[in-house]
Amino acid sequence: MEELYRKQMARKRRILLLLMLIGMVTGRAYADTIGDMLGRILPTKGDADKFEYRITGSETQQFTLSCDGKKVKVSGSDPIAVATGINWYLQHYAGIDISWNATTGTLPSTLPVCAPETHTASVDWRYYLNFCTYSYSMSFWNWTRWQQELDWMALHGVNMPLAITGMECVWKEVLMNAYGYSLDEVNDFVCGSAYYGWFFMNNLTAWGGPQPKRWYKQQLALGRKIFQRMKDFGMKPVIPGYVGMIPKGFENKSSRKMSAWGKDDIVSGGIWCSFTRPYFVNNTDCLKEFAFNYYAAFDRLFGDVCSTHFYAIDPFHEGGVPSGVTSAEASVAAMWEALKTYDNEAVWVAQHWQNNPMPIVTHTIPRGRLIILDLHGDQFADTSCSGHHTTADGENHDWVWGQVSNFGGNVGLFGRMDRLINCFYTARNEKEANRLVGIGALPEGIENNAMLYDLLYALPWTTSDYTRETWIADYVRMRYGLSPADTAYAPVLSAWTRLAAGIYQCPNNHQQGTTESVFLMRPSLTVGTVSTWANSTWYWDFDELRTALREMLSVNDILGGNDNYRYDLVDLARQALADYGKEVLEGEKREKMIREKGGLFLELNLDQDRLLGTRRELRLGHWIEAARALGGSHVEKDLYERNARMLLTTWGDRLQCEKGQLHDYANREWNGLLSSYYYPRWKAFFENGCVAQEWFDDFEWPFATGQTAAINNYLPDGAPYAYGTFKSTASGDEIAIVKELYDKYFAR
Repeated sequence: MEELYRKQMARKRRILLLLMLIGMVTGRAYADTIGDMLGRILPTKGDADKFEYRITGSETQQFTLSCDGKKVKVSGSDPIAVATGINWYLQHYAGIDISWNATTGTLPSTLPVCAPETHTASVDWRYYLNFCTYSYSMSFWNWTRWQQELDWMALHGVNMPLAITGMECVWKEVLMNAYGYSLDEVNDFVCGSAYYGWFFMNNLTAWGGPQPKRWYKQQLALGRKIFQRMKDFGMKPVIPGYVGMIPKGFENKSSRKMSAWGKDDIVSGGIWCSFTRPYFVNNTDCLKEFAFNYYAAFDRLFGDVCSTHFYAIDPFHEGGVPSGVTSAEASVAAMWEALKTYDNEAVWVAQHWQNNPMPIVTHTIPRGRLIILDLHGDQFADTSCSGHHTTADGENHDWVWGQVSNFGGNVGLFGRMDRLINCFYTARNEKEANRLVGIGALPEGIENNAMLYDLLYALPWTTSDYTRETWIADYVRMRYGLSPADTAYAPVLSAWTRLAAGIYQCPNNHQQGTTESVFLMRPSLTVGTVSTWANSTWYWDFDELRTALREMLSVNDILGGNDNYRYDLVDLARQALADYGKEVLEGEKREKMIREKGGLFLELNLDQDRLLGTRRELRLGHWIEAARALGGSHVEKDLYERNARMLLTTWGDRLQCEKGQLHDYANREWNGLLSSYYYPRWKAFFENGCVAQEWFDDFEWPFATGQTAAINNYLPDGAPYAYGTFKSTASGDEIAIVKELYDKYFAR
């Protein structure tokens, strides 16, 4: 670890101790953040009060826990270490897995005893999130949902999260106050609510807007709360630094305030997936001027609640250097100079994605002031940073081993578990030479495959290295509260062992996330992928997965009261039905299906829809209701629902959907989407002699915009469709419907 980081960590802990002492005087101890979290995750029976916790301020990141049967005692170097220790006890001793589907738990009536044990972090940074996550999963979150996620982060040891909520307010601030823009002019640049991931990566502008004034006000308040909670936990968020992007035509407006810019000072940023990129500042003096105003705007809005030295800067993401840029090297140097001027301890954080970061970044930013996030860690079995982290002298920059695991928020069981375990441990064992400083999850979407995240964030804290077998044995205990003596343990362990050896071992280096369900394809009699770059393969044994489903279902009388079990059972049954859909589409029942105009295949689609409707998390209505709740009027609610629908279906307009190849990139096997969007496409296909239709014009854009005329003849009875009609309330009993569908399709 570079000396700079050691100094930063030492300074951080001195500040924590000072804050604790100040808190004791003022009546609010710093560690109350932990107490507040305990009250949220353990809200009944006085469970939160059964924990005693202490922050030691040690420079070594570690926690110690013990339990005498009456109190759980946890001490840690900082609040994140304490929270990680609390979670370690909950998972490994109390059988409580705080997860996206189960945000609270209840302790056993008798606390499990454990002797004192100490865990030390093997890497300093545990990174979390991707710009895309903020769009594919977090677009419409309120403070309640954010509190749950921040608690989850702390419990899993995350101390370096990406934070972009409310950053559009910084752009509004700098353009209006420093350069005289009106709100309408700001909205000609800033995008809509579901698309900020790509706005901040300088891929697009304006699409999905314009944003009402109320949006900026509420997102500013939300962003401030998020930054404050991260600060309270001691997290160091990574915030978007200035990457040189600028509105088109800026030179015509900049003379209103400050300095005048010439027409040659900005150049076109080019095209991304048929979207027009932001323009780029081509004059280094102008770039530094705008950067100064950008960081000053951030300070005015968030400076008192955000504590960090980490800045995400990827100036030429997915497209390279715009053709009109005079000197990319000079531009990067200007960005770095502006950043250092603002924060003399700044650390540039860059994604290793495709060919980024380019040498113009790695050879410009000094060693020790650049951290590279390796997004390809499990995909290509990386144990170093794939050659993308060397300085001009050939030395290594610091880097974080990471995995993406999910693209577009797609739903499906997926992972590369052995690579996750083995590659991280190999990199960790060589960290002094390869300069590994962290581990991270960088998914495009979350709230599925929770097992992978529990595993990834456990790896830095293990006292003995996990294998696939030892992890699965631990996971069964923590996920369902089972012990080897319990009747349900053996069948559940067997089920997870099959999954871990099968669908969680994707061998295809080029597959981007889950193998997409054929129910979600643009209709064809040839089985293929749903989205353009998925590279889906069916690499697991379908019969093994169905056996795992049967084993899980066999213990429903024992585990039926466990919500993690009910969620996992539905998810496993969903995967089995999706697998069967592929078999029907290309197997011996194919001709009969065609003769019956879809017959069994359409029936499977609706059965899948009904199954998913039993879980709130797997309903389109959950996504839509969250979007509409942010609006203060019907116009605003409809704007946010339009964003929510477009992102999952057409992504953009016809140009981006077709030529940009973005259609169905964010496909979701969700209740409501199956019956009201995917099913009508398939029904029209079969009823018209298995001939492709005008999918965009007749089905996809009408769904995105809520137009019903063209699609009504193909909707199943009772399917919601118009804006405001999708609901989040779960319907039906998970176990009963899984039993019914298992017997209908798989019992022999």
